[in-house]
Amino acid sequence: MTKFDDQLNAGLTADDRAFLDDLENGRGLFEQLGATLHGPMRFWSYMVTGLTFIFFLLALYCGWQAFHAEQVRETILWSAGFLLLFQAVGFLKMWMFDRMNLLSLLAEMKKIELRVTQLGDTKS
Repeated sequence: MTKFDDQLNAGLTADDRAFLDDLENGRGLFEQLGATLHGPMRFWSYMVTGLTFIFFLLALYCGWQAFHAEQVRETILWSAGFLLLFQAVGFLKMWMFDRMNLLSLLAEMKKIELRVTQLGDTKS
Protein backbone atom coordinates (compact mmCIF):
# COMPACT_ATOMS: atom_id res chain seq x y z
CA MET A 1 0.00 0.00 0.00
CA THR A 2 1.05 3.55 -0.65
CA LYS A 3 1.17 6.37 1.85
CA PHE A 4 -2.01 7.80 0.32
CA ASP A 5 -3.85 4.50 0.82
CA ASP A 6 -2.70 4.35 4.43
CA GLN A 7 -3.94 7.90 5.06
CA LEU A 8 -7.20 7.10 3.32
CA ASN A 9 -7.83 4.00 5.41
CA ALA A 10 -6.99 5.85 8.62
CA GLY A 11 -9.72 8.45 8.05
CA LEU A 12 -12.53 6.19 6.87
CA THR A 13 -15.53 5.31 8.96
CA ALA A 14 -16.46 1.65 9.36
CA ASP A 15 -19.29 2.00 6.78
CA ASP A 16 -17.00 3.63 4.23
CA ARG A 17 -14.34 0.98 4.78
CA ALA A 18 -16.88 -1.83 4.31
CA PHE A 19 -18.16 -0.15 1.15
CA LEU A 20 -14.67 0.19 -0.33
CA ASP A 21 -13.78 -3.40 0.60
CA ASP A 22 -16.91 -4.59 -1.17
CA LEU A 23 -15.96 -2.62 -4.29
CA GLU A 24 -12.38 -3.87 -4.28
CA ASN A 25 -13.52 -7.49 -4.30
CA GLY A 26 -15.73 -6.89 -7.33
CA ARG A 27 -19.22 -8.20 -7.83
CA GLY A 28 -20.44 -11.11 -9.87
CA LEU A 29 -23.48 -11.10 -12.13
CA PHE A 30 -25.89 -12.42 -9.52
CA GLU A 31 -24.63 -10.00 -6.86
CA GLN A 32 -25.20 -7.12 -9.29
CA LEU A 33 -28.68 -8.41 -10.09
CA GLY A 34 -29.40 -8.65 -6.37
CA ALA A 35 -28.22 -5.07 -5.89
CA THR A 36 -30.89 -3.87 -8.33
CA LEU A 37 -33.54 -5.32 -6.02
CA HIS A 38 -32.62 -2.88 -3.25
CA GLY A 39 -32.86 0.86 -2.97
CA PRO A 40 -35.41 3.37 -4.18
CA MET A 41 -36.02 1.63 -7.55
CA ARG A 42 -36.62 -1.83 -6.10
CA PHE A 43 -40.33 -1.79 -6.98
CA TRP A 44 -39.51 -1.24 -10.66
CA SER A 45 -36.81 -3.88 -10.58
CA TYR A 46 -39.19 -6.43 -9.10
CA MET A 47 -41.85 -5.47 -11.63
CA VAL A 48 -39.45 -5.77 -14.57
CA THR A 49 -38.22 -9.14 -13.30
CA GLY A 50 -41.77 -10.42 -12.95
CA LEU A 51 -42.85 -9.10 -16.34
CA THR A 52 -39.79 -10.62 -17.99
CA PHE A 53 -40.65 -14.03 -16.57
CA ILE A 54 -44.33 -13.71 -17.53
CA PHE A 55 -43.53 -12.52 -21.06
CA PHE A 56 -41.07 -15.39 -21.48
CA LEU A 57 -43.71 -17.95 -20.48
CA LEU A 58 -46.28 -16.33 -22.76
CA ALA A 59 -43.78 -16.36 -25.64
CA LEU A 60 -43.21 -20.08 -25.12
CA TYR A 61 -46.97 -20.62 -25.12
CA CYS A 62 -47.37 -18.63 -28.36
CA GLY A 63 -44.57 -20.63 -29.97
CA TRP A 64 -46.21 -23.88 -28.91
CA GLN A 65 -49.56 -22.76 -30.27
CA ALA A 66 -47.94 -21.69 -33.57
CA PHE A 67 -46.59 -25.21 -34.04
CA HIS A 68 -49.99 -26.76 -33.40
CA ALA A 69 -52.15 -24.28 -35.34
CA GLU A 70 -54.18 -25.80 -38.11
CA GLN A 71 -54.69 -22.74 -40.29
CA VAL A 72 -52.07 -20.43 -41.78
CA ARG A 73 -53.73 -17.35 -40.27
CA GLU A 74 -53.52 -18.83 -36.78
CA THR A 75 -49.89 -19.78 -37.32
CA ILE A 76 -49.04 -16.23 -38.40
CA LEU A 77 -50.87 -14.65 -35.46
CA TRP A 78 -49.32 -16.98 -32.87
CA SER A 79 -45.88 -16.46 -34.45
CA ALA A 80 -46.36 -12.68 -34.32
CA GLY A 81 -47.24 -12.96 -30.64
CA PHE A 82 -44.14 -15.09 -30.10
CA LEU A 83 -41.89 -12.50 -31.79
CA LEU A 84 -43.44 -9.52 -30.02
CA LEU A 85 -43.18 -11.16 -26.60
CA PHE A 86 -39.54 -12.12 -27.12
CA GLN A 87 -38.87 -8.55 -28.25
CA ALA A 88 -40.44 -7.35 -24.98
CA VAL A 89 -38.27 -9.79 -23.00
CA GLY A 90 -35.20 -8.36 -24.73
CA PHE A 91 -36.18 -4.79 -23.95
CA LEU A 92 -36.87 -5.58 -20.30
CA LYS A 93 -33.52 -7.35 -19.97
CA MET A 94 -31.81 -4.32 -21.53
CA TRP A 95 -33.46 -2.12 -18.89
CA MET A 96 -32.24 -4.42 -16.12
CA PHE A 97 -28.67 -4.51 -17.44
CA ASP A 98 -28.69 -0.73 -17.87
CA ARG A 99 -29.78 -0.45 -14.24
CA MET A 100 -26.92 -2.75 -13.20
CA ASN A 101 -24.50 -0.59 -15.20
CA LEU A 102 -25.82 2.56 -13.53
CA LEU A 103 -25.34 1.08 -10.06
CA SER A 104 -21.82 0.02 -10.98
CA LEU A 105 -20.99 3.54 -12.15
CA LEU A 106 -22.49 5.08 -9.02
CA ALA A 107 -20.37 2.77 -6.88
CA GLU A 108 -17.22 3.80 -8.73
CA MET A 109 -18.14 7.48 -8.40
CA LYS A 110 -18.71 7.02 -4.66
CA LYS A 111 -15.32 5.36 -4.38
CA ILE A 112 -13.64 8.30 -6.15
CA GLU A 113 -15.61 10.79 -4.05
CA LEU A 114 -14.44 9.13 -0.84
CA ARG A 115 -10.83 9.19 -1.97
CA VAL A 116 -10.96 12.82 -3.13
CA THR A 117 -12.65 13.89 0.10
CA GLN A 118 -10.03 12.11 2.14
CA LEU A 119 -7.26 13.68 0.08
CA GLY A 120 -8.78 17.14 0.67
CA ASP A 121 -8.99 16.48 4.43
CA THR A 122 -5.29 15.57 4.67
CA LYS A 123 -4.18 18.75 2.87
CA SER A 124 -6.21 21.07 5.13
